[in-house]
Amino acid sequence: MTNIVPLGGELERLSRKLEHEAQMFLARKRDGRFDTARRWLIFDLEFVFDRSRHKGYTKSEGKDAELSIRWPFHQVAAVSWMTLEFVADGAVPAIAGPFVLTAENADERDMVTALFDALEQDPGAVATTWGGEARDLAVLRRAAATHGLVLPHQLIDGSPHARERLDLCRASCVQASSVHLPELAAAVGVPSKPTPSEDIGKHCEAGNWATVRDQVLADVLTTAVLTVRHLAAHRQIECHQPDTLVAIADAAGAALPNSEFIRRTFAPWVRGKKAESGLRGKVYRAAA
Repeated sequence: MTNIVPLGGELERLSRKLEHEAQMFLARKRDGRFDTARRWLIFDLEFVFDRSRHKGYTKSEGKDAELSIRWPFHQVAAVSWMTLEFVADGAVPAIAGPFVLTAENADERDMVTALFDALEQDPGAVATTWGGEARDLAVLRRAAATHGLVLPHQLIDGSPHARERLDLCRASCVQASSVHLPELAAAVGVPSKPTPSEDIGKHCEAGNWATVRDQVLADVLTTAVLTVRHLAAHRQIECHQPDTLVAIADAAGAALPNSEFIRRTFAPWVRGKKAESGLRGKVYRAAA
């Protein structure tokens, strides 16, 4: 028997979406800026390969099989997200998270459900990724269909230019060649991945969850910093950027006090940026 999504639930989702779009239209000033709160939910995923099923596929297809393990065989091994809320005339955003889940204590369905719930509960938040349109969203759509989940409205529109989402890689590169997150981060002096990108899959398969946890968290923090800079440059937000960095580091340190990346890399970098700004404020010290 086919499960049918109740019409009332879909109408409620559509109503919330239309109400949000109307509010955004009314809030937009003539200069393109907004005078009401706006939110971006930044998330990232790490994956483990389903080698067993891929092996079965290659055996079945023979010489015509795709030998590289592509996204249908990528299973979510970790997820992290945080929300930044900017208000008119506010110096720093309100921050929720960051949150981190790994396969150490949750399966793929649980992790994807948690992310979907966060998005669904905040329909006004723009789902933000670095390069998510290239793989992450495809995996999430596959996971939703596989596990009988309903996509949050931010992920329903298949267009890579959907207003409900921001792929910061696409938005930054436009017609230039796409670049990797650590590539741009290194170019602009922002700390990023504590583990090389090519190695993190091995850590997922080996169950090195502390390493995986720090990696997915670092991707979210790096993307958050780059998102703030991008939005400010494009006149979509106004904030005090050094204090915003402090707020992000403060929230991350409170949520995940045992993170080596935060304690030894991200927080000291924030301290340095705050010092460069020439303003007084909270000072971070690297862990001994």
